[in-house]
Amino acid sequence: MQVKMIDTGKLARPGYRISVRRIIQPALLIFTLPISAHSQQTASKDLLRPAVVDSAAQTEETHEYPNGCSKMGTGGIVNGVTLANDKVPRQIRVDLVEINKTKLAIGSEVVATAKLQNLGRKSIQIPWSTDFRTTVDGQNPDERSWEFAEFRMSLRDRKNPRYFDQLVTTSQPLYASRFVAGSYLILKPGEWITARISFRIQVQRPEFEELNVGKADLAMEWFQTGRTRVVKNCGVTLGYYPYDAPHGSLNRRVVSTGVQIELPGVTTEPAQ
Repeated sequence: MQVKMIDTGKLARPGYRISVRRIIQPALLIFTLPISAHSQQTASKDLLRPAVVDSAAQTEETHEYPNGCSKMGTGGIVNGVTLANDKVPRQIRVDLVEINKTKLAIGSEVVATAKLQNLGRKSIQIPWSTDFRTTVDGQNPDERSWEFAEFRMSLRDRKNPRYFDQLVTTSQPLYASRFVAGSYLILKPGEWITARISFRIQVQRPEFEELNVGKADLAMEWFQTGRTRVVKNCGVTLGYYPYDAPHGSLNRRVVSTGVQIELPGVTTEPAQ
């Protein structure tokens, strides 16, 4: 997969961001077809975290100094969006297939089955590996690129009907790299996948958001982004290029209305 980036020509300093547009060549959107009359599920994945975590399944980026560096140099963050050549957003749809409870106690973990379907007329590629080493294998450690994806859940309560509070994801993310064969999955028009996921009834950013007891809508979105990590002069510059606007998601969809948010210890509905 070839990537073309439009840069501003200067490096971001720590705490600063540079906006960059990342354009995916036709290798990502493979061909044009009418949606098949024989739409089908092509794969499924269990993303529930194992009881014992592999030592290689580390956090995505450590804060250790790069090799040979005694202190950090100038780095920063570069961000933007990922677009197809035609600049048309991919037509995908998320659905909630199954959930183990509808009375959700604050702080509890919920298990669900999510669905992602390609509704467009072009095939798409999605990350399909749960191995973090996919982001590293076959690459120069000082100049890496990969893709990251996950199902994200959020709640919209009746007190703030226009705002979605993102919940904490507890299931495994998915990774892909052009250097690792089989790490991408192709979805042809009409095809879909399912995945077992989990999330906690807890806001992702407690300093800005809070959950209210009562009725709420449960929403889901498929979040996919290109990522880069470049080490230069002992500084680390991280790049983030989502396929969708992170604060106004085109992929977000309300998948369950009228779920009940309760205080811890109130919910009596057993997990199935």
